[in-house]
Amino acid sequence: MGEMQRGTAHKVMVDQRRQASVSGVSDVCSFHENEVVLNVDSGTMVITGENLHVSKLLLEEGRVELAGRVDGIHYEQPHKPAKLFRVG
Repeated sequence: MGEMQRGTAHKVMVDQRRQASVSGVSDVCSFHENEVVLNVDSGTMVITGENLHVSKLLLEEGRVELAGRVDGIHYEQPHKPAKLFRVG
């Protein structure tokens, strides 16, 4: 029961660009002082900034808290293979 269920909607809260809290996280792909990459229900979320660090990591609850300066949040689209030939 304590384990996060797949497909749980995520939420992001940013407090004056100094702290961020993300729920609905299924995995932390990478974290560096300028970028944190998370897997959430809708794909990959990238949080950019300066002096970022993970202040709390509770993957069993699907929650990550960050401290540092948050400059941006964006979602990466899954890459689709290019079609070389059109059939039809």
